[in-house]
Amino acid sequence: MHRRWIINAALLAAAVVLGATLWSNPRSRAAATLPALTPFKPAAVTRIALQRPGHATIRLVRDPHGHWQLSAPFPARADRFRAAAVADVANATVQDHFPAPADLARYGLAAPQAVLRLNGVSIELGARQPFAPLRYVLVGHTVDLIPAEAIHPARLTVDSFLSTRLLGRAIHPRAFLMPAFTVARVKGIWRLTPASSRISNDHINSFVDKWRYARALQVTRYRGKGTILGRVTIRYERRAASHPRHGLLHIDILATTPEVVLLRPRERLAYHFPQEIGERMLHIAP
Repeated sequence: MHRRWIINAALLAAAVVLGATLWSNPRSRAAATLPALTPFKPAAVTRIALQRPGHATIRLVRDPHGHWQLSAPFPARADRFRAAAVADVANATVQDHFPAPADLARYGLAAPQAVLRLNGVSIELGARQPFAPLRYVLVGHTVDLIPAEAIHPARLTVDSFLSTRLLGRAIHPRAFLMPAFTVARVKGIWRLTPASSRISNDHINSFVDKWRYARALQVTRYRGKGTILGRVTIRYERRAASHPRHGLLHIDILATTPEVVLLRPRERLAYHFPQEIGERMLHIAP
């Protein structure tokens, strides 16, 4: 019993010494209480600007409904997941920080890889720490170390922010005018013209869903090269307003092999699909 009491007393003394050491070390105490990178939460971010050397400035804005739009270098629908991931940098956990020294080059901050602005707060992105998965960033007059996985400057291209959804949330199709057939909604039921006894309603509904929820593997800007192989016209209604508004959406077929590429000519954006998925969007098979 006496021996056990001595061991317990020794453990308690060691704990007290360790606690006193940590408390007396301002660096360790500060690391436990360091704030997030910025004073606001990702949900409060409504404006994103990204500048990379040699590239046009990328700007995104979030509307009152929470939907992200690309406003520069050209207007387009933005990918909400990529935009949200960048907004999350506002809440990145700071692993360490120190006043910005005169020599910023050693941290890759004399000529930063990119400058990110969240609601106007400037975050300069520097180099990765050599022996840890951390990145140096400069906010005001402070160098912070945040997890490197929070943001990868080289991956933040304009194309990476483009929404991969072909039709968008506001377009509700009423008819698909394909090069060889038409699928239209009649009295609440999708009908194929010319009709075929081999094509069931399930086949037709599946075809419509392929278009409704189509997401491309990649979206690129159209440079005006290539031959237009055909055109799909979609009659739709847009329910964003208080009263439905009808319209036509034209989609050109740029390629069918080795991938299917569909162009929205008005936006000059090309949507790239695997051949198997693209063919199911262009044909109805039993």
